[in-house]
Amino acid sequence: MAPPTRITASATFTALTTFAAPTASAVLAAALLAAALIAASPGAAFARQGGRTARPPAAAAETALTIGTYVSSRLDGKKLPVKDLADDDHGTQFLIEFDELVLAFRANGEFRATLRYRQTLAPKGVPTSQEPLQRMVVYGAWSRAGRELRFVPDPKRGGEGLTILNGTFTGRTVTVPFDYRNAGVARRATVLLLYDPSII
Repeated sequence: MAPPTRITASATFTALTTFAAPTASAVLAAALLAAALIAASPGAAFARQGGRTARPPAAAAETALTIGTYVSSRLDGKKLPVKDLADDDHGTQFLIEFDELVLAFRANGEFRATLRYRQTLAPKGVPTSQEPLQRMVVYGAWSRAGRELRFVPDPKRGGEGLTILNGTFTGRTVTVPFDYRNAGVARRATVLLLYDPSII
């Protein structure tokens, strides 16, 4: 039986601030900036439109990913845990139970994915035993392009031979599709994760 598919870049921020005595040109620039701010103020816009209140511009769409930990909520639209039962040509049934996926994003471009799952097999028609949950941890790098998330597992930290498909995010939710095999059959599932500020 083939094992189920496992699920699982750096930024340096530098701030330089220089203080110097103001020059004449700096004072002039500050005066021009103040004049521009006054001209752009709501009161000025109100006066220019003859007393009519100007409509505020539409707020920009949120495009930043909330850094933190996301916990799986649904798999293919179903609440977790989710079971996948399959039979092979030899009359053996394979059961994979997805219990929980926790995906943590770090500000330095690193991610950690922790999957809890159960995998059992038994002759067809015979109830599968209640095996203990297994735990898998994968580290790697993540990056963002628009609303798409890209994951690159670290082969030295649980990601050897592993490929994670590109995911997407909206607000405080993350959606990640992944491929796995059950009873020798390739499958694809999509997990929905919700931001959980209580997990550090």
